[in-house]
Amino acid sequence: MGIIEIPYAPIRREGHMTFEDLLDILAEQFSCDATELSEDTSFEDLGVDAEDLVELAWQLGEATGTEVEEDRLKQLGTIGEVWNLVRELEEEAE
Repeated sequence: MGIIEIPYAPIRREGHMTFEDLLDILAEQFSCDATELSEDTSFEDLGVDAEDLVELAWQLGEATGTEVEEDRLKQLGTIGEVWNLVRELEEEAE
């Protein structure tokens, strides 16, 4: 029997994603330490490509219960901007 890969899903508190949840998602996806990430960390610093944005959009959508379009992510450049988008999407969903 082979290894079963289970998609990563952060624990959401009170129905909302925290900044730490976002950092955990990014650290998992980009194989880095969450403690090394900040709002100023850029996609360029993480080596993000178009395929990564598709995966990130899916993971953020799963974590927030909203639809995140990769086109919106393409317009962003830093983790802080992604965090602002997450908060905006959660507010729209309420």
